[in-house]
Amino acid sequence: MKELNALSGLADQILGIPDEEFVPCREGRQVITKSEVRAIALSQLGLHHNSTLWDIGSGTGSVAIEAAHISHNGQVFAIEDDSRSLQALEQNCQRFRAANVTIVAQRAPGAFMTLPDPDAIFIGGSGGELAQILASSMERLRPDGHIVINLASLEHLTEAMHILQREQWITACTLVSIARSKELLDLTRFAALNPVFVVTARRPLVVRDETEL
Repeated sequence: MKELNALSGLADQILGIPDEEFVPCREGRQVITKSEVRAIALSQLGLHHNSTLWDIGSGTGSVAIEAAHISHNGQVFAIEDDSRSLQALEQNCQRFRAANVTIVAQRAPGAFMTLPDPDAIFIGGSGGELAQILASSMERLRPDGHIVINLASLEHLTEAMHILQREQWITACTLVSIARSKELLDLTRFAALNPVFVVTARRPLVVRDETEL
């Protein structure tokens, strides 16, 4: 009974769901956007209660689920084509009562064709198609929307920034480097997590020519 009550409490939690509470997607290996990084990414997406979000490379669905809790009257499309990840994604959506998450079991960017234009886009995985995914995302994003990209390598960061800056999008990048406390016998040490680049982008501001007024 205590376990059921605890799970019910987690299902009602909006943000900060512990990483270990998500069903893992790969034979017990927890491939997930860590909770601290997830909080930063979500804060940059500019979500409101009725936002439409694309979560590209959704994996276990941690970002999609917390975004769905924020945009409780909106829609979240969790795009994922890995069969093992899809099983975990479906279980986690049920586990955390994310009824407004629609799972799109297709590969990006082809999956975008049938989806409504989004207010925000999160790219957590690209499957080697970062340039194509980002270009298509930039075309479909609604005015005043935000794209947030989580990247683990300098090469992918350079690629993404080149594409965004070439189109004169307004960009910012945050390097998130986190260490968590860990018990060692009767002592406490800190274990570092892999650093992540969080790139935020939005369309360039449109400046009207005064001669048109």
